[in-house]
Amino acid sequence: MIKHFLLVLFFCFCLETVSAQNGNFSFVFMTDMHLRPDPVVEKAFNKVVQRIEQIKPDFVLSGGDQIFDIMRGNRAKGDSLFTYYLSQTRRFKVPVYNCVGNHDLFGIYEESPEDSSHPDYKLGMFKRYFGDPYYSFDHKGWHFIVLNVLDVDNYKYIGRVDEAQLKWIKSDLSSVKPQTPVVVVAHIPLVTTYHDLYPPQNGYLSQPPVANRNEVLTLFKDHNLKFVLQGHIHWFEDLNIAGKTHYITGGSIAGRPSWRGNTHGSRGFLKFNVSGGEATYEFVSYEDKD
Repeated sequence: MIKHFLLVLFFCFCLETVSAQNGNFSFVFMTDMHLRPDPVVEKAFNKVVQRIEQIKPDFVLSGGDQIFDIMRGNRAKGDSLFTYYLSQTRRFKVPVYNCVGNHDLFGIYEESPEDSSHPDYKLGMFKRYFGDPYYSFDHKGWHFIVLNVLDVDNYKYIGRVDEAQLKWIKSDLSSVKPQTPVVVVAHIPLVTTYHDLYPPQNGYLSQPPVANRNEVLTLFKDHNLKFVLQGHIHWFEDLNIAGKTHYITGGSIAGRPSWRGNTHGSRGFLKFNVSGGEATYEFVSYEDKD
């Protein structure tokens, strides 16, 4: 009788362990918040917070452009904006994993009073508040990789993954089993149809996706890459390549241009529901309710 009880107890423990490793969970992907202390922004972001509180995700992934804007420098302004962003996202009451966006790069424009010798230059300020600009973590049997796809050339940001990060991705994946579901987060899209559908414009929309994206994606060819979650261009699309990987550009929280209009669909975020090794998602607009 005791042996039978112990076997049942052991079996239940094993089931709970498997469930914890590959169980059901949800997460949110939001991108291009462009947060700043402004009544219009605060009113809208309050709706985002309310929606996420209703969903109760395990965590939130941010696709970059947390704030608006520090590319022209001004350390006091940057500290104020990142402090404000953290105060707002703490309201989610779940972990937030941040990806660096172009508006989060400090003092890269030529008119910035701080130059490349400043400790906060480019990624310096982001690192002070969030740590490494690229990293990975595991959650209930899934592997998440947050990339930095931004570099600076001649006072302008560009989409590129440097050699050190390429080596890191290869090393990180070496300990990930081929069947493990993988999610990648990148600010500038690795794959998008935007530049094929719309003529080039002056400014950021004239820029192509990440320059060495093929080199990046080749590193994942022997892995179970489920989703690549992207931002930057403030529109929503889902490209399912070969029935395997979804390249999803997740709209924006801020609309476009930043909080002054809204194109390419509603402003909102993505809610993912994971069950074992599969996941579904939906676009959640925060504009449906006042």
